[in-house]
Amino acid sequence: MREKEHSTKRAKFIRKSTASVMEALRSRDMLLSGVTKTIDVLTKIINMSTERLEEWYAIYFPELKLEDKEKFIQAVLLLDKTHISMTELSKLVGQQKAEEVNEKAKTSLGADIKKEDLAECQAFASAITMLYRAKKQQEEYQQKLAKELCPNMCTVAGPEIAAKLVAHVGSLRRLAMMPSSTIQVIGAEKALFKHLKNRKIQPPKHGLLFQHASISGSPKQVRGKIARALANKITLAAKADAFTHRDIGVQLQKDFESRYNEIMDAYRREKQQ
Repeated sequence: MREKEHSTKRAKFIRKSTASVMEALRSRDMLLSGVTKTIDVLTKIINMSTERLEEWYAIYFPELKLEDKEKFIQAVLLLDKTHISMTELSKLVGQQKAEEVNEKAKTSLGADIKKEDLAECQAFASAITMLYRAKKQQEEYQQKLAKELCPNMCTVAGPEIAAKLVAHVGSLRRLAMMPSSTIQVIGAEKALFKHLKNRKIQPPKHGLLFQHASISGSPKQVRGKIARALANKITLAAKADAFTHRDIGVQLQKDFESRYNEIMDAYRREKQQ
């Protein structure tokens, strides 16, 4: 009798677990989380590959330096330092920079490698450009999904930050259940654990929210206040997106901008005193 009862309970548990898994997999939150993590992986691969390309190409033309890494890759595909097309190079980097590159090419310390060697280097550069295209495509898909699933959060924080927050915690519903103090430091878990272990270490003031222009572009002294204000509005936006589906994003954004201006005005007054 007990075995039969145990078997029945086990069957019910399996059915319930299966239903929960199926519901989770059907959720479009999983798609948003997946594409966000894919973008992170592509970004890491692109950065590592570009570093290798710069080292490789430096054998041929070490003087070529461009801050914009994507333009550097395009320049590698374009350049033959013995026959530089100024028209094409100017379109890519501007007339002044093109002239600078042309002058450096004439006195380059780089090796005169074989054409097939240069072709292999350029083939690698071409492969990296394909990764850039894949990343851009995924970013467009991420924005589309984010605006569909969490439109209020997208209005307040932007599609990229909204997507990263949902991906970090696993689902929009789980994010909506979190207090604003937790949302404020999502992405800064390591720093938070260090603070909890050693109270002499200051707690983090922001995590992923630092990527918001209003925080990263503000003085360090007020970033914590701005992050707290932004987290408060994101919390309300997440609850609306997950439960009520009310369109409150624009009002929340205005409220945040008002609070941001208050914080910055107070900071400026303190600086003047």
